Amino acid sequence: MKIKNSDKTILIVEDDVESNNNISYLLRSRFSEVLSAYDGMEGWRIYSERMPDVILTDIEMPKMDGLELIRRIRENDKTTPIIVLSSYSHQHYLLDAIPLKLEEYLIKPITLPKLNQLLRILEQNDKHDVLKCVDISENIRYDFQAKTIIQNGIVLRLSHLEISLLELLLKRKEQIVSYEEIEYALYGTQEISRNALKIIVSNLRKKVIGLNIQVTPKLGYRLL
Repeated sequence: MKIKNSDKTILIVEDDVESNNNISYLLRSRFSEVLSAYDGMEGWRIYSERMPDVILTDIEMPKMDGLELIRRIRENDKTTPIIVLSSYSHQHYLLDAIPLKLEEYLIKPITLPKLNQLLRILEQNDKHDVLKCVDISENIRYDFQAKTIIQNGIVLRLSHLEISLLELLLKRKEQIVSYEEIEYALYGTQEISRNALKIIVSNLRKKVIGLNIQVTPKLGYRLL
């Protein structure tokens, strides 16, 4: 059976040599070619010469940081999936990255389960095809383009925050998404109480009967 993404090329831009090598090793069996760059300028050169199908880049790097690299790419390339590597201490950079149309961001340390989740996302989102609909269960479907959820053929009305939460949990389906990641995705750097997030989750469960959002105390939520 052909492995999805096996006909594609991925570029990893990460200045930490050991981390770059580890990620390259884990992805080598899933892509036709894994390219490595160890700073932003080298990443830009390789991108310009090779035009990879997927880009995985760190933020803080010498010579050119990840945000500047993404800005240069996005000047003429709006479609190539770009995934950002980030640490919790650097999440403020993501505010600047929001307009740059990122595919996803991964929180360090990068593990095999996180990379497998990334591959599932890439398999759902082909370079030339935007993810449209996802079946959550037998009677629940979410339409990413229309930003609507349909249950038993009926379109349910969700708030902007409820939609943002649902999409985040869908992209990380079956994985625990931390409270901090959810709060950042919904509110940015704005200070909110943890109770506000509980209310959004509670309202989402009430509106979509049978939506299986589980809480893991002190960690976060996940969609099953």
